[in-house]
Amino acid sequence: MTKTDRIELNYELHFMAPFHCGTGLRVGLIDRTVVRDHDGYLYVPGSTIKGCLREQCEWLARLYEVLDPVMRERIASPHEKQNTLRAKGQPATMVTRIFGAPHHPGRLFFEDARQKDADKQEYDDTRDRKTGKGRYKSLQTSLYTQVRIDRPTRTAAPGALYTSEFGAPSAGASGARNFAFAGSITGWLTCTQIETLEDGPTYSLLLLLAGLHMLDRLGGNKSTGKGKCRIEIKGLKIEDQECSEERWRSWLDHLEALSYYSTYAASQEEEV
Repeated sequence: MTKTDRIELNYELHFMAPFHCGTGLRVGLIDRTVVRDHDGYLYVPGSTIKGCLREQCEWLARLYEVLDPVMRERIASPHEKQNTLRAKGQPATMVTRIFGAPHHPGRLFFEDARQKDADKQEYDDTRDRKTGKGRYKSLQTSLYTQVRIDRPTRTAAPGALYTSEFGAPSAGASGARNFAFAGSITGWLTCTQIETLEDGPTYSLLLLLAGLHMLDRLGGNKSTGKGKCRIEIKGLKIEDQECSEERWRSWLDHLEALSYYSTYAASQEEEV
């Protein structure tokens, strides 16, 4: 059965390592700066979360090898031009239902993940008398100076010394390093309900929940260990009805159901 559900999913994003969500701009001696809001607080753009989450969902869909060979072939990145052109006019996949495609816009909104007011207050306890702003906002970041290595010679490349800015998790009372942001995913999600799960989710909703649990890196320099993170789902509403944690966690024990999403199911959705 095809359903169009209004989804409201709230989560917390926790970084356990320095992270870099860049602006592409240079400021003073810093070559690579991180994004801040108009008040100077770090945040994680919703587009960054959406892109990394899509990559995880595509990987999951391939892992479970959708049994329909046509649908399996169409699980591809939107940046793969040939696959995108071939998919034009075809029914949506589980992935494009969530994230959209050039020929099929998504209806879910990925909000920027921002620090909670209580966390911001830690940087504002002491204010500068001249500016009236928190003195300690600089503690949100740390600087790393790096050099690019010329691979053939294995020496430092000329003129390739640069300084990057990273969000810096601080040690809490437990000694664990952490930097928390709160975000949400809201909107409408149309997909086929999984018949094998009684009162269960649609295929796309199950894929979205699994992808959130798999996401473990965000931002730049991931290959050097930066951006390690985890996401905690704090609340899920479907059609304004609260979905208990026990309920949606039980769905994650049945990810093999993703294998049965087919071009027939997708075509039925297009007719709704």
